[in-house]
Amino acid sequence: MAGVAQAAPPVPSGPVVVVSGLNNPRQLSLVSGIELLVAEAGKGGSFELPGGGPEGPVFIGTTGSISAVFFPQFVHNTSPHRIVTGLLSGAAEDGSGATGSDGVSATRLSGPIYIQQTWFPPNLLPDTLPKDQLGQLLRARPFGPARPFADITAFEARHDPDGKGFDSNPYAVLVVGDHLLVADAAANDVLRVDQRGHVSLFHVFPNVTTGACANQFDPAPPFRGCNFVPTSLATDRWGNVYVGGLSSLTPGEAQVVKLDPSGRHVLRVWTGFTAVTGVAVGWDGTLYVSQLFAPQAHPINPMVQGVLTKIRNGHRTNTDVPFPAGIALDRHGNLFVSAFSIAPDTGLGVPNTSGQVWRLRS
Repeated sequence: MAGVAQAAPPVPSGPVVVVSGLNNPRQLSLVSGIELLVAEAGKGGSFELPGGGPEGPVFIGTTGSISAVFFPQFVHNTSPHRIVTGLLSGAAEDGSGATGSDGVSATRLSGPIYIQQTWFPPNLLPDTLPKDQLGQLLRARPFGPARPFADITAFEARHDPDGKGFDSNPYAVLVVGDHLLVADAAANDVLRVDQRGHVSLFHVFPNVTTGACANQFDPAPPFRGCNFVPTSLATDRWGNVYVGGLSSLTPGEAQVVKLDPSGRHVLRVWTGFTAVTGVAVGWDGTLYVSQLFAPQAHPINPMVQGVLTKIRNGHRTNTDVPFPAGIALDRHGNLFVSAFSIAPDTGLGVPNTSGQVWRLRS
């Protein structure tokens, strides 16, 4: 497709559903401006994890996948086209709130697809499930198997950079030049992976100790504050790295941190968010942030939350997007965002609430 002139798509009057029927859509990756990859965390499966999780029973299966949408600037309400399947997924019994293949990144149409898989205790899973995926950065080609490339959870087990004991939930991945960055949400760090799969520390985040986090202990005393919980990665044209965090889901305490290209220096911090699950940066430096549980101005249902925040020259503008997650931008001013990112293809109990990707004007 190189060298082919592309007309800018027409400007929509409001949000457009690009694809629906997704299973817990998370990170987005726009490849060569014409292919949108969607990380689907899946909808769990039939095996019930002994002991469950912090929010209740967890059912595990291989329903995670990566979907592709070609020319997403023009598509309207298409169905998922899954190019990588069979990825581990854990979810509630109804398929909601999944964790699994949460991250995806690629830079070339003919190049590899990198997928970040979460971690479950392998001793609790049956051998019929692909336990070799657990905590791994996977590499795949369309319609081929996803193979382990780098063991992210093993790095946490060996080094524990935040000093709080072993805890790992690798969540997002980003190809940056000749290497990759991976956000391990539970480990509170971002790791660097080279082309041989060697893993090293890029940045570790201290607890957030402001506002409502000031009198908390996370995970327990003596660690005052809220865990940062990095969930999202982006870079700007100067190579600086932006990391969004949940801050333990404490309302108003989530942050976006801007790091220099080496990861050693914090250049800026944006505060006042609620559960950041996506971040993107425009060519002009405009910042876009998904707030998973921020209150909406005009919710379609009292139980629905989530806004997409645009920050330009210090001014913030919110757009209601139900339970948003991954964000991607193209050069024509189109902004793509995962909506209903905690929903399976069957939705959240009311019509038109399946996992989706929306298109808006940036």
